Amino acid sequence: MPEFLAPAGSMEGVRAAVQSGADAVYLGFGTFNARRGAKNFSRQEMADAIRYCRERGVKTNVTFNILALDREREDAMRDIRFLNDAGADALIVQDLGVARLIRECAPDLPLHASTQMTIHTLDGAQMAKELGFSRVVLSRECTLEQIKMITAQAGIETEVFVHGALCMCYSGQCYLSAVIGQRSGNRGLCAQPCRLPYTYDGQKRETYALSLKDLCLAGWLQPLVEAGVASFKIEGRMKRPEYAAIVTEIYARLLREKRRPTREEADILRRVFSRDGFTDGYLTGKTGDAMFGTKTDIPLHEVKPLYDQAAQRFAEGREAPRVPVTWSFKADETGLLLNVWDGETDGVTVLDTQPVEAARNRPATEESVRKSLEKTGGTPFFAKETHIQLADGLMLPAARLNALRREALEKLLHQRGQAPKRRWQEPMPRMYHEKKPFSGFLATVTTWEQARALQESGLETIYAPLECAAQHPGLQPILPRVFRDDEQEKIEELLQICRENGATRALAGNLGHIPLLRRMGLAIDGDFGLNAYNSVALQTLADLGVQRQTLSFEARLAQLRDLDKPLDTMLIVYGYLPLMVFENCAIRRKTGQCSCKKGITHLTDRQGKRFALLPAFGCRNELLNSQPLSLSDKTGEYRTVGVSYGMLRFTTETPARCAAVYQAFQEGASITASEGVTRGLYYRGVE
Repeated sequence: MPEFLAPAGSMEGVRAAVQSGADAVYLGFGTFNARRGAKNFSRQEMADAIRYCRERGVKTNVTFNILALDREREDAMRDIRFLNDAGADALIVQDLGVARLIRECAPDLPLHASTQMTIHTLDGAQMAKELGFSRVVLSRECTLEQIKMITAQAGIETEVFVHGALCMCYSGQCYLSAVIGQRSGNRGLCAQPCRLPYTYDGQKRETYALSLKDLCLAGWLQPLVEAGVASFKIEGRMKRPEYAAIVTEIYARLLREKRRPTREEADILRRVFSRDGFTDGYLTGKTGDAMFGTKTDIPLHEVKPLYDQAAQRFAEGREAPRVPVTWSFKADETGLLLNVWDGETDGVTVLDTQPVEAARNRPATEESVRKSLEKTGGTPFFAKETHIQLADGLMLPAARLNALRREALEKLLHQRGQAPKRRWQEPMPRMYHEKKPFSGFLATVTTWEQARALQESGLETIYAPLECAAQHPGLQPILPRVFRDDEQEKIEELLQICRENGATRALAGNLGHIPLLRRMGLAIDGDFGLNAYNSVALQTLADLGVQRQTLSFEARLAQLRDLDKPLDTMLIVYGYLPLMVFENCAIRRKTGQCSCKKGITHLTDRQGKRFALLPAFGCRNELLNSQPLSLSDKTGEYRTVGVSYGMLRFTTETPARCAAVYQAFQEGASITASEGVTRGLYYRGVE
C-alpha cells in the first residue's frame, strides 16, 4: 500500500493531517522551501512536529526545495544539520548544489527529488537516482502510462500528486512571477500571475488563459497503486488545516477501502476548494479547454459545517488510534509485570513490586484486566494482542492497572519519539578555479533564416531547435525542454541526423537530457532550464559531463560574479526571456484548433503588456517576456562576471534584426525596441 502524503503549513496542520489518516506529512522550514509565504516552523516547532509524527508512525518530509545562492550556503548547512539531527525522514530538494552538500554532510538523510526538478522521463528519474535521490516527485503532467513505465524501470521510488492546485507551467520552469514582479517560484515566493485574466490578440474579452482547474485523482487511486507508485501527495501547505484534514480523510479512506469516491465524497472535495470543478486531464492524456478554470466561490453555509467537523477531528488532545501494540501482563502475589511492544522499538517493561492482596469478594479476571489494559483512548495506541498470566484470587484495583498502563504507554511514546542516530560530516573542501576570459558570443535561434543571417554576420556557434538543426548542417541542436518517453525515439533519430550533419554538441535544458546526450556521443551544454544558481550546482553539472552551462537569469550579476566556475559558463545577454513552458496548448484554446504552424499568438495582461506565445515541440507552448532583455551597452559589466560566452536568444526577431543585434553587441552599442528593453533581473534580483 503506498503512503498518503499530506501538507502541513503549521503545527495545527500537522495534527490535522496525522489525525485524519496521513501516513506522512510534508512541511517547510526556514527560508529554503518553496512556500516561503506559508507560516512554516521555527526550530522548536519543527523539532516538536518531527517528534509528534515519529511517535505516531508518520513520516516527515521537509521541503528544502528552492535554489540557494553561494552566500546562503552556511545558513543552509545549519538548517540541514538541524533537520538531520532532529530526525526528519527526508528532505525534498530542487537545487543540485544543495543535494550534493546533503549527500556529503548527511549521508544517512534520504533525499527526494522535488517536482521543481521537472523530472518526467525515465532518463530523468534514473539521473536523479545517480545523484543519490531515493525518490522522485514526478511532474504533474505525466500520464498514467508514463508513470507506470518510469516506476517500473527507473529503480527509484516515485511520488505523484493526486489532489490540489495545478500550475500551467511545468514546475521548476516558470519564471513569469520572477521576471515581471521579482517574486520567484524557484525561490519560494510565486505571486501566481498565471491566475490573472489575459486577452488574446484580436479579442476584447478577457480570459483565464493560464489558469487550470485543480487536480483530482480520487477516482484513479487503484490504477496508481497497481502502477507501483510509492507515495500519493496532495497539494496545499498554504491552505487551512481543515482543508488538509478533509481531503486527507477522504483519500485515506478510499485507499484503505480500495474504491472510487461516492458522489457525496466527490461533492465534499468540490465544496472544500476547487476551480470550476476538477480535472484529471494530464493523467488521462485528455488535455484541452476543459482543463481550464478559476476559483469557485462556495457559499459559507456549505463549507463551514465541513470545516467545523474536521476541526473536531484534530483538536488538541484528540488522538486517532494509529499504532498497534501487544500487551503481555503477569500478576502474582509478589507484584505486577507489564510489557508493551509496538513492533518497531525495543518495547517497554514496567514493574509494580508492591505485594498483591488476596481478593475478599470479587477476584480479578482476565476479562477485567484486559479491559483496563486495552483502555488506550487519548493515546495514539490501540491493542493488537493482549496476553495475560494471572494467579488465582488476586485483588487488582482498576486504578492500579490504569496507572501501570499509563506509565508503560508514556515510556513507549517517549521511546518512539527519539531521533535516530545519524552521521554528520563537514563538507569537502572546494577547489577554486581561475576566472576564464570572455571568449565571445553564441546564439540560439528559432528558424533557419535567423541562423543564416547570423552565419553571414560571422557568428560561428549557433544552436537551433532539433528539427531545424537536423535539416541544416552547421547548426548545433537544442533539445526540447519537454518531451515524453514515447517521443524519445524521434528525438534520437533527429540527433543522429544532426551528428551526421557535423553537429558536435547539443543544448540540454533538463536533467533527463544528460544521459541521452551521453549515449549519443554529443558534447553536453546546459541551458537555463537546469537552473544553475550556485557554485556546487555548477560542479555537479561539470561532474555529470556538462561542458558549458548557462547561468540562471534569476540572479544578479554580482551574485553570478561570486560563483566559482569549474566549466565554461554562458550568460543570456539578449532575448525575450522564456517565462513558461506548458503541456496544455493555450494557442488551441484561442482558435479551437491546433495552430502551431500558423505564426505567433500574443497574450496581453491588464497593464497592456504583450507576451508572445510560441509553439514548442510536441504541440506544447512557450510563453516569452513582453520586452527583450539586452545588456549590449553593459559590456564592461557582464564581461567581468567571469562567464566564457554571452548568449543571444533569438525567437520572434526577423533575420535582419538578429544580425543587427549581434552587431550591436560586438560594438557595445545600445539597442532599442518598440516595446522597450529590460535589464531583466541582473540588477534587480529576486526576493
